[in-house]
Amino acid sequence: MKNIESLRDIAESQLGGLQATSKMLEEIKRSAAWRSGMSPPKARVGTRAFALAICTALLLCVGVMTQVGDDMPQTFPVPSASVLDSQPAGNAADYQAAENLTVQTLLNLPPGSISLGGEQTEYHSLFAKSTGSNFPLVSVEGAIYRMMQTPSSVGESLLGSSWGQVMEYTTEPALSNGRIVSNIVLQGEAVYAVRGMEGAMAAARVEGSLRVFQRVSFAGSAIIGNESLKDTLCDPREVAAMELSGVGTIADGAKAQGLMRTLLDNAVYQSASVSTGGSKSLLIHLQNGLILQLMVGDDTVSACGIWSCPEFFEEFTEMMH
Repeated sequence: MKNIESLRDIAESQLGGLQATSKMLEEIKRSAAWRSGMSPPKARVGTRAFALAICTALLLCVGVMTQVGDDMPQTFPVPSASVLDSQPAGNAADYQAAENLTVQTLLNLPPGSISLGGEQTEYHSLFAKSTGSNFPLVSVEGAIYRMMQTPSSVGESLLGSSWGQVMEYTTEPALSNGRIVSNIVLQGEAVYAVRGMEGAMAAARVEGSLRVFQRVSFAGSAIIGNESLKDTLCDPREVAAMELSGVGTIADGAKAQGLMRTLLDNAVYQSASVSTGGSKSLLIHLQNGLILQLMVGDDTVSACGIWSCPEFFEEFTEMMH
């Protein structure tokens, strides 16, 4: 009985003080009969509206009484945190595997092979990204070498002579006068030449792995003294293939080496800056499996300064036809 009285009290409170009498029930029945298709009750408009209001109020009461009777709060589903999901476009390991496959494919092609355009000639930066104000680098007696993300490590068989140890580890290499300085290779670590690469590449351990660095411009400095483009790159005999983004790939080693000679013999130094177009590059695949990357502008290439050589681009284009 107490439960019934309690429910009645709740219902009456929801009705705003109205009393649930037999007369009210009769009005509700009339309204229900009228909605089901029976003859409309003879009642005034005001009475009909009043009955509808009572019906709504009683329905609210039923909801309240159901909750009280079940003694359970109503719960709603919470959206999962993984409703929107995403997958990474790739990682360094996957890109390294793909790049290795590309190099191996090129080296396995028969002499005279030339592949036209396609996805393999799209621009991909091989350099490690900048951290802070500077990119990861090693400075050796004024020559700057930038760390590459491809490959992520090399074997000791590629190491040439030792250039010495990092004398200063600093986040501001441009302000240092040390003989060997780095913002990524720890102080005391040895820095090596890469075998067969003249002064074009360096190698050093970073977090336990041997990483390669390519010579580039930095802080307004490109070449030192009377250096030529050959001093910042490699001997043509080290070249296995060439890939010009948006144009094609020369997979014939002899043809690629001829192109390299054209570039080294005819390139004219323009400035210490580097092309920042970021849409095209020349990849020079080497016999040792490494890759040099030069940014490409209008008849120019750049890594350690900008060098103009329209003869190279003309010859490359002719080989593609």
